Amino acid sequence: MHALVGGNNAGKSSVLRALDFLFNPSTKSLNEETFWNKDVSLEIRVEALFTGLSDKEKEALAGCLKADGTFHMARSAKMVAKGENAAADEGEEKIAIGQHYKQPIPAPEWLQDSKINGKNITEWWKEKGQLVIDGVSFANSWPAESKKPGVEDWKEKAKQFVVANAAKIPMEDAWIDNPKGYANVLKATLPFFILVPAVRDVAEESKGTKSSPFGKLLFAILDTVADAKKKKIELILSELSKQMNRQGGAKRVPLIADTETQLNKLLGDFFAGCDLEIEFQTPTLEVLLSAPKLFIDDGFRNSVENKGHGLQRAVIFTILRRYAEFMTSTPEGKKRSLILGVEEPELYMHPQAQRTIRRVFRKIVEGNDQIVFSTHSSLLVDVAYFDEIIRLESRVEMAGAKKVTQSEAWQLPMAKMIGDIEARIPKLKGKVTPESMRDLYSHAYNPRRNEGFFASKIILVEGLTEEYSLPIYADVIADCAFDPQNISVVECGGKGAMDRLYRVFNELHIPCYLLLDYDTGNADKDIIAKSKELLVFGGESPDEPKGLLVADRVACFRQTWEKDLRNETPDVEALTAAARKDLGLNSDSGKPLIARHIARKLTSQKVPIVPPSVEKIIKQAVAVKWEKSCLQIS
Repeated sequence: MHALVGGNNAGKSSVLRALDFLFNPSTKSLNEETFWNKDVSLEIRVEALFTGLSDKEKEALAGCLKADGTFHMARSAKMVAKGENAAADEGEEKIAIGQHYKQPIPAPEWLQDSKINGKNITEWWKEKGQLVIDGVSFANSWPAESKKPGVEDWKEKAKQFVVANAAKIPMEDAWIDNPKGYANVLKATLPFFILVPAVRDVAEESKGTKSSPFGKLLFAILDTVADAKKKKIELILSELSKQMNRQGGAKRVPLIADTETQLNKLLGDFFAGCDLEIEFQTPTLEVLLSAPKLFIDDGFRNSVENKGHGLQRAVIFTILRRYAEFMTSTPEGKKRSLILGVEEPELYMHPQAQRTIRRVFRKIVEGNDQIVFSTHSSLLVDVAYFDEIIRLESRVEMAGAKKVTQSEAWQLPMAKMIGDIEARIPKLKGKVTPESMRDLYSHAYNPRRNEGFFASKIILVEGLTEEYSLPIYADVIADCAFDPQNISVVECGGKGAMDRLYRVFNELHIPCYLLLDYDTGNADKDIIAKSKELLVFGGESPDEPKGLLVADRVACFRQTWEKDLRNETPDVEALTAAARKDLGLNSDSGKPLIARHIARKLTSQKVPIVPPSVEKIIKQAVAVKWEKSCLQIS
């Protein structure tokens, strides 16, 4: 399961559509807008590498695999001129789709099947003495006085030479383009991919047409109906036709026959000799299946298209899941791999439903299928499953006078994080597992912390005091408001998880800034030790700061937020007392609420007040840039 995250226009939808093109290539889904920067002179190309192939897949793709047993394929699309036989369309362009695979081939051109032709053979034969690999002469494949070989003979001898000298011949990977029959091999072998766009009409999805998922299910049902049952249904429909139409003779409904007679009598006043017939189009079994209507009874029975968008989207998921199960099952009871691509599954869903969607997705992937979805919801990602997150980031550059946008993707594999912790703590080498790593991060999960995955920059803080207060102060500092810049303040629940969260966010190329208390004077040695560790982690000295430390990647109060800011906060005693009174707090509780109350009071002044230390921290944090990996392995 992989979640695509990133800002608007970062490329999430493009990735899903690229996957759809890879698995379901069709010119119907392509137009000028599909081409990069609308430049139709360029080629669209989507590549995929498949690993861990089953024996059946290896058999089906035999001859198309790389030396390591993996399958590297591509789809392409480009504008080409229509053929000369296009008549009226001559001179226009159309989109042509290609399919390709990468395979190791002999480096010498005279052993490459695609390069063997009459012209090249003539040139090679002139210098046949140079056709040598590691002392073995290819020219010796023919008698010494032989004439120049033909193309087919050369190709056959080249294949034999490659087999006989496989260990000696240098190989290079090369793309094989549009081989005969390859498209059908792909269609039968590749995973079945379904794309669920963000906007999809339930009325279209639930139609009984042979092209819609629901319709395909219904017609599959028709195929399973026994012949005897079909005949019985057809007899009933035939009897209905006789009841309604003239062909039924005496069986026809009298009122219909009488009405037809009266109409003919009146028509005779205008045109003598005309025969008007009332004919009812009675349905066939196939027609019945093509006209279903879905109803939902959630306390009020109504057609599904009249229900709320959230319920409609749930119905679409349900239809597509059942359709996918049907399409990936074989008569032998085997299952074809499924990849489900979903664009913003959280649309129209309330928080509880979003959590349910995540559980449903987890259930699907536990059945060995795959899901790739784009999302803006912090409820659909989890810090403990950091390796499932793919962060996309767009970059705008100028190409002359034209703006050019490109996307990059960042991901943090589990193996990297395990390697890092083993490098930092050698005694754990060989003992860390993906499960234990998830346990280490599981307590850090909550929607507020997950918000960091969607930020352009993150300020990691110890607790709620900083989380509540920093955004309020930032709003009144010029060019520092957090939300317009997509900056998140992430509360870590203390010092313990700060470096862990930093590693995850930083490795996804999100610039991070640490803000902590040194806690000078605290009797708990572990707290001081953690402060020292975090300062070193941030690239600073572990020594106790003499005052406020504000560096490139970390800021540290000598004692705590509350103590160090007292002298910078006007009327702090009065403001604190007013906060306790207004909030109904006793003298020993509510530090984060008091800090927020004070921040609001100070910034609501005619001339807003921001403690100088807080302003310095905010400006440095807003300016933070991503530098490098913080892991101890490459």
